[in-house]
Amino acid sequence: MLKRRIVQIASLLALHSSWGPELKWFCNPVLSCHSCVLSWFACPIGVFVHFSGYRIFPFFALGTVLLFGILIGKLFCGWVCPFGFLQDILHKIPTRKIEIPKQTSNIKYFVLFLSVLLFPFFLGEQTLYSFCRICPAAAIQVTIPDLIIKNFQSISTLTIIKLSILFIVIVFVILNSRSFCKVLCPIGAILAPLNYVSFWTVKFPPESCLSCAKCDKTCITDVEPSKRINKNIPANRSLDCVVCHDCQKVCPSNRSEKKK
Repeated sequence: MLKRRIVQIASLLALHSSWGPELKWFCNPVLSCHSCVLSWFACPIGVFVHFSGYRIFPFFALGTVLLFGILIGKLFCGWVCPFGFLQDILHKIPTRKIEIPKQTSNIKYFVLFLSVLLFPFFLGEQTLYSFCRICPAAAIQVTIPDLIIKNFQSISTLTIIKLSILFIVIVFVILNSRSFCKVLCPIGAILAPLNYVSFWTVKFPPESCLSCAKCDKTCITDVEPSKRINKNIPANRSLDCVVCHDCQKVCPSNRSEKKK
């Protein structure tokens, strides 16, 4: 778990360290707004909204994201995504935690279809109904710094809406681990099915499950890895798994196997 935190911190610094050079032609499959002056790479969602608005198929952008998904599934979500890291930190705030219905995980597919593809396609790239207009990552990286620079002199209705959505998201990620990833993230919606076919797997020693449920309790997206471990199926073969490997770290059988 410490190793993942170190990677997340290093990724946050590395992805937002541009002093001028940019690689905005390349889509990094994490939620990080490419309008941020410090960002190196393009956000796939911003690119998809742009291309959809101009009714052009994003062959290179989509191919890049799918390639990452096939190779490593949602590993970047658990180890590299800056907004995922923020959620992990916020959830550490000591407060009463809540559960959310598992059916809400289907909402992110509607978010992807409607606000990333359909609305921009029919209403244009600049439509107020695109995901970019309400993106909480964009609110942190672009909207808030812009307000500070302008001494809060240009607060529009859209800005208030975006900041309100950010506030709601923050409240929910404090109360429920990775709730944005599970419920709303359109990048997660794209990568989710690829967890079933990715080359990267989270494996456990066969027939060694002690049914202690430690993996289920530590899972940051509540995907109950024990159900797959008992069947000798890689734990990350789940739509909402972010491949954090935390279940491996807490597994008594897995630790015993490594000591041999």
